[in-house]
Amino acid sequence: MQKLILFFLFIILKIIIMLLAILVIVWEFQLLFGGSPTIEELLFGIVFLIGGFVFSHNREIGVMKNEMKHNFLNIKNSFINIKDDMSSIKRDINLIKKRLKV
Repeated sequence: MQKLILFFLFIILKIIIMLLAILVIVWEFQLLFGGSPTIEELLFGIVFLIGGFVFSHNREIGVMKNEMKHNFLNIKNSFINIKDDMSSIKRDINLIKKRLKV
């Protein structure tokens, strides 16, 4: 349930970032052609846009770090299982050699 809520919040954040990017582009064109937004409004828009991108990428990096952490634990467990299997195979081979007296 929590992952679903975070997913929807992330989608909403992406939509807000896109709308803000479009707004900043429109303000740029208005300023180029003598429009009404002030430089401060444009700079606030750019700052919020960059902040949104940073927050978005920070979240994505956190998700990747979490997935890597779990995947590396799985890999470590796999190597431990391989080590145990190799030990079992060695014992079986020694038992076979002992029984065959080779």
